Amino acid sequence: MASSKIGLDFGTTNSTISYLENGKPVAFKYGGQQESIPSFIAYEDDGYIDIGKAARQAAASEPQMESYGNFKMDLPLTENFANNYSSKHTPITVTTDYLRQLLLSPENTYSFRSQQGEIEGLVVSVPEIWQRDISNRGRENLQSLIAHNLGLEKQLIQLVSEPVAAAAYYAWETQRRHQQENQEPFQGNLLVCDMGGGTFDVSLCRVYGDKKVEVLYFDGEGDRGLESAGVAFDRRCVIQAYKKQNGTEPDLNSQEFMNQLQSFESLKIDGHNRYTKKLKNYCKSPSDLAEKTLYSFANGYTITNGEVDEAFQPIAEGIRRVLERVNQWLATHQEPCDRLFLVGGFSQFYLVQKTILDALKITEKDPRVDNDFNLIQSAFAISYGACLIANGLVQPRETYIHTIGIVVGMMTASMEVEETFIPIIEGGANLDDLASLRFADIPPLEAFHDTPEVILGVVPQSKGQIFKKVLPDTVKLPRNVASEKWRVGMRVNRSQVAYLAIVSVGGKRKVEYELGNIIAQMFPGFVIRED
Repeated sequence: MASSKIGLDFGTTNSTISYLENGKPVAFKYGGQQESIPSFIAYEDDGYIDIGKAARQAAASEPQMESYGNFKMDLPLTENFANNYSSKHTPITVTTDYLRQLLLSPENTYSFRSQQGEIEGLVVSVPEIWQRDISNRGRENLQSLIAHNLGLEKQLIQLVSEPVAAAAYYAWETQRRHQQENQEPFQGNLLVCDMGGGTFDVSLCRVYGDKKVEVLYFDGEGDRGLESAGVAFDRRCVIQAYKKQNGTEPDLNSQEFMNQLQSFESLKIDGHNRYTKKLKNYCKSPSDLAEKTLYSFANGYTITNGEVDEAFQPIAEGIRRVLERVNQWLATHQEPCDRLFLVGGFSQFYLVQKTILDALKITEKDPRVDNDFNLIQSAFAISYGACLIANGLVQPRETYIHTIGIVVGMMTASMEVEETFIPIIEGGANLDDLASLRFADIPPLEAFHDTPEVILGVVPQSKGQIFKKVLPDTVKLPRNVASEKWRVGMRVNRSQVAYLAIVSVGGKRKVEYELGNIIAQMFPGFVIRED
């Protein structure tokens, strides 16, 4: 079997692997059938591990079995997950086990390696907020477990933002079609709205040249406790139906509730066309059809059109908030939205689509709404785009939006020492330019001992406010060389993970530290919002 460079859309509810076949990205069928593999894992007593649909079925038939879903959104956490995980497992270990079974396991005859051969290169998509929120540890934790726990350090090309991956696929596919039809390829601004199980992210991307993609603006609601996407909606619907039938609140951690949730999710997906038609009719005449049952699931549970609409409203509010900011940015910067691309599993839900179109003040028949992409292509766009990036067929231009540097004491004219922030990585710099070390624009420093005090300075999203953190025991120089002169540098890799380096003058000695966890400790919350 040949080796492959693959793209992985590691999703909150489902994951998809794509690889090139006859020059086009195709979705890997796990077990010969599943192109969307549920991000779900179950541990049996004998040590056997199931993932995907089989894991869900096993957990449903044996309620006492240890099982986990939606664990991707816990990856940024390092604590406060004890109630959801056993003493043996954390979000990192569960994610590691899931990805090992999915990608590598020789014991699993369904794994990608068993079916398709070795993985030569890997690009994994991540939520946009994992980049935008500087205190979010998701990128570092995912990069670390892929590189070290799975042993794919050399194969990991990069982590890429989900909307950027989708835009990469759109650029490649539209230009491929236009070339076949001898038409001018699409060039312009593409607004990618990515609504999945756990996040709602929006990116305005410029598509130009030979399948080039550049991010102009991004926004989103992030995870927000999963209140802004598909998982939250499904939960609210099932809770509503349960309370209506039983008169009490369900136990959200019980296997019974998990089974009901699974039943609802499957019904919603399998009956997509049928329920879309019903929701369209409801939206035309809400007062007449509000009490009419829309979904019947899990042995007698029902939920009406009006109840579904009510469960969706918190999500609708989040969509409107984001797109109001998008509209303001477009107006302020006099940038057009030439095309709209809805991606992610939950973006196919009719109420999501209607809310997005209404917020942008466009109709379903507007030429900016590209109807040439079918349901499958839209659902798999992120995975397809990651695959194209892995194979070098699209090269997105991504920037690092934060400004980071060091704080040093500078002598003033009055012979007083004043703390000065020296930026090393300027916000807005192209990632390709940050791969090599950049050094502070100051004379070389001399350390008086092996653990010099370094003060890290961070400006989240380059918005102006500087946060400082002293690193008293983090930086440790090589022994017996403290008297040398040193330069302080930083770099950011293609996965948007930042590093601090202390390099001797002449470059013979160097120590380097990953900054993700250090920066995360500087901020109490997850999201530093613009508003």
